[in-house]
Amino acid sequence: MRNVHPGVQRNLLVRLDRPLRLRSCSLRSSGVTSRVAQEPQSLAHAQGSAIPQRSILEVLSIFLLALAFFGVSGCAGGFEGFKPVAATITQPASVTVGLGQTATFSVTAGGSGTLTYQWYKNGTAIIGATSSSYTTPPTVSSDTGAVFTVTVSNSAGTVTSGPATLTVQIPTPLAKSLVPSATTPPYNSSVLLVPTFSGGTATIGSTGVGSSDITAKAVSGASYPTPPLTSPKTYTLTVTDSKGNVVSTTCLVTPGAVAISPISPANQTVAPGQITFAATATGGATNGLTWTATAGTFSANVWTSPTVAGTYTITATSVDEPSVFVSTTISVSAPVILTQPATQHVCTGSGLSLTVTTSYASSYQWSLDGTPIPGATNSTYIVPAAGSANAGNYSVTVTNGVGSVTSSIAMVAVGSSITTNPLSVSLHPTQTALFSVSGQGIGPLAYQWYQIPSGGTSGVALPGATSSDYVTPPVDISYDGAQYYATVTDACGPLTSSDASLTVTAGNVPPTITTEPVGETVGVGGTTSFTVVASGTPALSYRWYRIPAGQKSGSAIAGATSATYTVPASATAITNDQDAYYVIVTNSYGQAVSQPAPLAVGNGILLQITGQPVTQYVDAGSPATYQVTAVSSLPLTYQWYVAEPGSSTFAAIPGATDSTYTLDSASATDNGSVFYVVVSNGVTSSVTSSSAGLFVGPLRGVPDLCDTSWSALGNALAGPSCSFQLTAAANNQHGEIIWPSLISTDNIQISFTVTLSNPSALPADGFTVLLADPSLGATPTSLGAAGMGLGAEGIPGVLFALDTYHNAGDPTVPYVAVGRGETALFSKPWFNVNTTIPTVVSSSMPITHSYTVSIVQGRVTATMDGAQVFSGTITAPPVAYLFITASTGGSFEDTIISNVSATVSVPAN
Repeated sequence: MRNVHPGVQRNLLVRLDRPLRLRSCSLRSSGVTSRVAQEPQSLAHAQGSAIPQRSILEVLSIFLLALAFFGVSGCAGGFEGFKPVAATITQPASVTVGLGQTATFSVTAGGSGTLTYQWYKNGTAIIGATSSSYTTPPTVSSDTGAVFTVTVSNSAGTVTSGPATLTVQIPTPLAKSLVPSATTPPYNSSVLLVPTFSGGTATIGSTGVGSSDITAKAVSGASYPTPPLTSPKTYTLTVTDSKGNVVSTTCLVTPGAVAISPISPANQTVAPGQITFAATATGGATNGLTWTATAGTFSANVWTSPTVAGTYTITATSVDEPSVFVSTTISVSAPVILTQPATQHVCTGSGLSLTVTTSYASSYQWSLDGTPIPGATNSTYIVPAAGSANAGNYSVTVTNGVGSVTSSIAMVAVGSSITTNPLSVSLHPTQTALFSVSGQGIGPLAYQWYQIPSGGTSGVALPGATSSDYVTPPVDISYDGAQYYATVTDACGPLTSSDASLTVTAGNVPPTITTEPVGETVGVGGTTSFTVVASGTPALSYRWYRIPAGQKSGSAIAGATSATYTVPASATAITNDQDAYYVIVTNSYGQAVSQPAPLAVGNGILLQITGQPVTQYVDAGSPATYQVTAVSSLPLTYQWYVAEPGSSTFAAIPGATDSTYTLDSASATDNGSVFYVVVSNGVTSSVTSSSAGLFVGPLRGVPDLCDTSWSALGNALAGPSCSFQLTAAANNQHGEIIWPSLISTDNIQISFTVTLSNPSALPADGFTVLLADPSLGATPTSLGAAGMGLGAEGIPGVLFALDTYHNAGDPTVPYVAVGRGETALFSKPWFNVNTTIPTVVSSSMPITHSYTVSIVQGRVTATMDGAQVFSGTITAPPVAYLFITASTGGSFEDTIISNVSATVSVPAN
């Protein structure tokens, strides 16, 4: 093809209509323009041609192209030929859209042949943008002002459109809301923050506008988690547009408070082991709890306690908020016995049931007489049908992980029995005999005494002899050979004692007071009388004494030497109120001293012996009641006092201000307590009653000297065959043996044997059996004076004495007597004295005598080798320690005591 001169522009326009017409042809060459115009000519004549219209056009096109190829121009020499038509474009329009929207640009192009398109943004071809229209991606702010063009190409060339400008409208930024998934979430939990915004980019943070610790690129409608919340927090949604405009909104999230319910169980005392605790946490993310204790270990909420007694703190701590916790205390205890097994007496063949009530126990083991009972491992031990083999002392050992505790002894008797039979006794005429019997049984014991007259074979019931003791009338020779026995009946049936013989021989006897003087009331300046009734041979003599009010000892009254003493008017002034009078009855064989009788003057208070409180014997848990009867012309007031077991300190009992006092529930710890009452009328001298004891549960007896619980003091030495040497044959010896448990003196019988040997030229000094009074200060370690004090002087209480050394003022030795142990009252006076006793000591051989001292509700009877040496009234301490003492001084003798036994019983009435 020949190139066209650059200066020559050739235009070829061919337009076909129906019918095809050749409209024009022009040729420009070398600046010369020629135009050939030809009127349109119908080609209708060609209809008859065999060449179709399309073929004509194709031939024409080829022709025109050939002309152009050979450089033929113009219409010279004929038709110039056919040329391609260049593309034409309708210009794209500028577009304005909102931010994030798409924009579409389009053109309409014309021209021959195939048209191709290429769109440009800011002069850079857009990949893939090759159609007549182009749609942008979602617009961003930087797209505003972008210029878009398009080129359209065909075989005739390429045409470029004019520019179209894209304008992106950026909206005003809007922070509509920031919404938490919960405004009060659980403590230490997270929330989701949902922002709603437009018109810019957004951040979410917790430190104010512009903060982005939650997210730096928020998407509207999305959700964003916060860290766990432990305090109120304000979150900010910040929206910034392209121009730097900032808007924001906030939300406040306040986490709930953690709370923990009280721990259960709380403030308890438990046995060692595992305990499950419970508490509920609320307000937290997990509401979990951590359990701790000051000792022991926890697995979850189950505590394994230590095995050491103590109080421990249990703590439940919130997992979500460790500063929140609750605590309680739990005490771990060794077993505690609440109710001891009870002493019982059951009939043979009856059921036996022993029970212990405890707290904090894990296991039990019952024992009989110290030996564990196989299989007896419950809190109750049952024997379906008890026999003699089941009698004895029962205890139970209660154990847990801390340790064990053993109950008190429950003494079980099976069947009924006579525990002490009456003893035979020898008397002289005018004396009285005392017979005593003791039994054990179920329920109250009923007694009936019988006499088998001398020469008889069957017993006759003695009217009114229904006590555990029987005192005969003053006897004469006709009583010699009589026998006495008693029946003792309980729920199991009657039992009969052995017989006791009464021997009456002619002879003289020391005095016995058979009727004591009694207290009297007299007006000021009046007179009254005191009388005593006594027996004894030979003839009796009397001497009356007055003890001034408030003093312990008395002085003889001149001329008062008969069985009756009349108090003169000179001795009945108001200052004589509460004076006391007693009489000493003597003969050549001994003496007897009456009990002091009080004198109430004017409005003074009269308190007779029969009105005194008496010792009480109750079971554990039962009430104990004391009563006093006093007389005065004025209203009386009362105050009761108590000394704890073994103590000499008395304390006023709060609220105990009536004539009757009841201890509602006695316990084992009250056993051996002592009570008295002070009676007042607000005008005259107050009066103090005698003392009364309290014994709870079964009475304890006194075992023989084989029992190792006997204690020895001073020179006392244990000897063979359950004996003790109290003094050796040496100067200044002092020996004591003591049964250190408190015993009752209401109904006691003490038997013993004393052997004296190896005396000095003048034997000395003797021995005593002493019931020492703890309420006056006696203790199991009290020591009496040696020598003439017989090892007992200075120990308060009542004593039976045998003296072999004569001191100034003493009765003829040897003698036996009853008196007081206090230093001021020792032998001053002796209450009962018998100076006509057998020989008790010899330098040639040991001499042994057997003694019995019985006290039955204030009356003492002493026998020596079965012969009664005296009987009389005494005031024994209600609660006592048993002492046996002996001493030597400048003279000496060997004193050995053996065969000791003592029976302690509850009085029958």
